[in-house]
Amino acid sequence: MLQQIRKLFEQIGSGADVEVRTEKDVRMISAALLAEVATVDQKLDPREQETLTQVLQQHYQLEAAVAHEIVREALSHREQATSLYEFTQTVNEQFDEKDKYLLVRQMWQVAFSDDVIEAFEEHMIRRVAELIHLPHGLFTRARAEAREMHGGENSSD
Repeated sequence: MLQQIRKLFEQIGSGADVEVRTEKDVRMISAALLAEVATVDQKLDPREQETLTQVLQQHYQLEAAVAHEIVREALSHREQATSLYEFTQTVNEQFDEKDKYLLVRQMWQVAFSDDVIEAFEEHMIRRVAELIHLPHGLFTRARAEAREMHGGENSSD
């Protein structure tokens, strides 16, 4: 599995056509987008990293060690991606509306985990939602659900 993860990130980094056809690749795309939210402000809060790992572990029913490795790979290779389009194109091809909604909600969960929604984080999530053609109503519902899951508080609202 690690070879497939490395191959995916190498393809993304080289600008090559990314062959994404397996569940493992979908997990890496999700991890990469969640890692982007966690690091878009140029710092990685441990709470964001932990939430990222937990979200992947729960959503994809992964062993803890596998989830940690996927997150480690996603974080270490995030600089190789040249645009969100590389990830969102795969999301559009492989995710149905429910999966897109869950992905955006997970992105909000990561953003809320450090108790502050940075402008960069909100912009990133909004841009991904637009690129994956998630209706605005589902975008706002995802945010509200993630806020509720976090405890309903956010200092930047």
